[in-house]
Amino acid sequence: MDLLDYLRALRKHWILVILSVLLGTGAGVGAYAASPSVYRADTLLFVSMYDTGNATALMQGSMFTQQRVQSYTGVLTSPKVLDPVIKELGLDTTARSLAGHVNSSAPLGTVLIEVTVDETSPELAADVANSISKHFGTAVSELEQATPDTMSPVRINVLRPAVVRPEPIAPDLVRMLALGFLAGAVLGTGLAVLREVLDTTVKSLSTITDAGAPALGSVPAGEGGDRPELVVEGSRSPQSEALRQIRTNLQFADVDHPPRVVVITSALPAEGKSTTAVNLALTAATAGVRTILVEGDLRLPKVSHYLAVEDSAGLTTVLAGRADLDDVLQPYGDTGLSVLAAGPIPLNPAALLGSRQMGDLLDRLRERADLVIIDSPPLLPVADAAVLARQTDGAIVVVKHAKTTREHLSRGLERLRAVDARVLGGVLTMIPAKAPEYSYAYEYGYGYQPTVPDDAEHVMLER
Repeated sequence: MDLLDYLRALRKHWILVILSVLLGTGAGVGAYAASPSVYRADTLLFVSMYDTGNATALMQGSMFTQQRVQSYTGVLTSPKVLDPVIKELGLDTTARSLAGHVNSSAPLGTVLIEVTVDETSPELAADVANSISKHFGTAVSELEQATPDTMSPVRINVLRPAVVRPEPIAPDLVRMLALGFLAGAVLGTGLAVLREVLDTTVKSLSTITDAGAPALGSVPAGEGGDRPELVVEGSRSPQSEALRQIRTNLQFADVDHPPRVVVITSALPAEGKSTTAVNLALTAATAGVRTILVEGDLRLPKVSHYLAVEDSAGLTTVLAGRADLDDVLQPYGDTGLSVLAAGPIPLNPAALLGSRQMGDLLDRLRERADLVIIDSPPLLPVADAAVLARQTDGAIVVVKHAKTTREHLSRGLERLRAVDARVLGGVLTMIPAKAPEYSYAYEYGYGYQPTVPDDAEHVMLER
């Protein structure tokens, strides 16, 4: 994924990102409310040698003190200092536990030691810091005492005793909110990108092209969502404009030999193939192209239902020799479209569609119309579409936005290639208006004027 893909993922899953940010910020507020207040007290100690009046001895003592003071920071948190503090203040803790609340530091080149104590009470923090200062001096005197009868040369002075500071140093509300916000943003971004990576559905025409099929165009979803909507003559809706573009792209897919008999199929059911077949036929017919729509899905026919035409006789009765083509071919209003319904559903549709009678019927339809569109079953469940596609000029594979997976699309195209059927291209359908692909495909084209003359299709069909 490149930067643009990441931005698209964030735009698509922005609700997930916002929820994660709110969750992270809420967790920061919860952590702030649940965290006990921490107060800090500090004291500053000065380490020196007793003055003997000798300059040389004083210099040596100063250097000795600077070297030793680094070691004294460790003495501050030792049981030798903390045990007397616990006993003096009556604390219910251990030296090891108390050492976790005490911190000491000694800047290099100085004889100063700063002691800080963090506790849940400001008074307790100050008491512990001052008690440590007192008992630290006693511990150092004992450690530096050469013999029991001699006095220690090191002296500890308190430069700044600890005082009670009522302002807590933790928790910090602003810091916790910032950390929660950042954690939520990172989590939301990660989840959005992960969902996009794990989503293998087709959402762009480039995916169809990558699968090895030309991209004929895409059709946005109508106001009815997944319900089929039929185009009407003169309509300027995005759906009608898209279908006109697909019709033009289909005719110019092969300038020398434009397809005349086309199968409309899909990889799996409920991907919009029947709706696309009906609307593409209506678009061509209303443009003045002699069009015949054949209901070739003999397993689950829907064309008759969509167009509200008689379906008691049709394709199967003609193939069985029980009716003549002219008797069952029905005109659809004044659109110029003729419809051949499915008729009674046979026991073995694949055998019927692959029969010699079907080939002869296709030849007769080719003579009667400039464009024959056949709605066929999906490719993966049954072999009907592949059988039909082999006998026609090629197949258009309908792909439903965010439903058809890349694997299903590839397997469907392989079914067509396995029987040497021509793949005319793919059509991406049901693109929601909020999808980025919708604006990319349709906001661009409304100001565009095609350079192909209006009668170009008729000229090609005559050729």
